[in-house]
Amino acid sequence: MGVAGFVKTTLQDWEGKSSCLISLGGCNLRCPYCNRPGLMERGGDMDTAPILGYIKENRDFLEAAVVSGGEPTMDEGLYRLLGELKKLKLKVKVDTNGCFPDVLDDIVGARLADKVCVNVMAPLDDASYSRAAGTEVDARLIRRSLDILRGSEAPYEIRTVIVPGVVTHESFVRMLKDLDGTRSMVIQQFDPRGAAGPMASAVPYPVPALVRMAETAKGYIERVRVRGV
Repeated sequence: MGVAGFVKTTLQDWEGKSSCLISLGGCNLRCPYCNRPGLMERGGDMDTAPILGYIKENRDFLEAAVVSGGEPTMDEGLYRLLGELKKLKLKVKVDTNGCFPDVLDDIVGARLADKVCVNVMAPLDDASYSRAAGTEVDARLIRRSLDILRGSEAPYEIRTVIVPGVVTHESFVRMLKDLDGTRSMVIQQFDPRGAAGPMASAVPYPVPALVRMAETAKGYIERVRVRGV
């Protein structure tokens, strides 16, 4: 189990719920704008026992746990961790890039997640997605993950970070066509803090540009929210 970070309390990672955040190290993507570049490499040496102990002691105000990364579905210990969190009667949300649909299918089928958030960064064709992700990506994997969620009873949402130079209004519209009928989307403002390399000095889009994207998204997505502005 590669636990690389633990935030005891957060109100930002699951809207409306007092949660803790468990971050697993390792990611198959190399997004140049990642705000957690330290979690790209596999591994993490935090012991889960104190984390689970803290949660158990603070169940009076902790409603949920968010398991993120990196990419948590790469970690072989994910099933066990989710099972332990469910034993503590917590609501559990998993953040994923959707590249491992078989793992996601198992998690949803076993009801180990009460909510899933899929980070989608580009139109769902190999060329666009690979360019945004900084490495080769088979976009069919992400399409399959979305199909799994659409066919399940698990609540899910799409999260898209609006990165200047990566997401344009035109590419966003193409992405929306791939996501047509999705239940919920969060449009996230890009925050250069924490990003590495040239993206650390990138200037986020002005708020009106994100509002325009949100208005466009409402033609495809049931519920649209803008965050980080």
